[in-house]
Amino acid sequence: MSYQPALSPSRVNDFATCPLQFRLLVVDKIPQAPTLPQKKGTLIHSVLEGLFNQDAHERTRESAEAALVPAWEAIEANEPDLAEQLFSSAAERDEFLDDARRLLSHYFALEDPTHLAPAGLERYVKATIGDGLHIHGYIDRVDIAANGAVRIVDYKTGKSPRERYLGPYLLQLRMYALAWRESEGVTPARLQLHFLKDTRTFTHDPKDAEVDATVDHLVNVWRDIERAASSGSFRPRKNPLCPWCPFQHLCPVFGGKTPPIPAAGIDRLLAMHD
Repeated sequence: MSYQPALSPSRVNDFATCPLQFRLLVVDKIPQAPTLPQKKGTLIHSVLEGLFNQDAHERTRESAEAALVPAWEAIEANEPDLAEQLFSSAAERDEFLDDARRLLSHYFALEDPTHLAPAGLERYVKATIGDGLHIHGYIDRVDIAANGAVRIVDYKTGKSPRERYLGPYLLQLRMYALAWRESEGVTPARLQLHFLKDTRTFTHDPKDAEVDATVDHLVNVWRDIERAASSGSFRPRKNPLCPWCPFQHLCPVFGGKTPPIPAAGIDRLLAMHD
């Protein structure tokens, strides 16, 4: 399947955090080494997707835990160098799987999957908004009630943030709600985040006016991106996440030298807008 280049929630948040990081990811497409949190998220999402593909009465904690190691082995089989990149010993791999197992058990403390009937899993949504901006994303789970009410559910394997730091997560959900409304003709009644590490759930019921405001916000973000692309100036922005940035060696804030901008990358970026 081929996709029209489009703006995702993660890329919007990348630009807000640091335009240079956004450029290196989206325009230069510099590959990133895999990380434990990233792969743990991939593993948990894979297991939960498989869980909901089973009959309702089979969606037990034991079933999920039994699927964990085979799911990880399938990921390793697709990425032959992954274990070597992530783990220095078998004990580290076992610790990684034990932590993933704990996260799965936490999921069952948040909801009972035997009582749910998802209408979509890992649902790809896309839409064109404003005067031609393409947006897209993958929704972990879509539930549709008997009365037609739509609930969008997203799983997070990390710890829940304090309420004042929920902004990036809420923007992600609003973008999903917007894409769903544009493609399906109905605004989701509920947006829900499950934070598995500390078993907390964040729930938000969006209004149409709020989703409309999200269009305006994204159009404004896109204008800023276009200005950066036109000038060739994606400025670095020092922020609390800098210590974890994989591009410090290319960032002038940390004494690095940023490579020239690839013209093909700019063309690809601008294709996100007609």
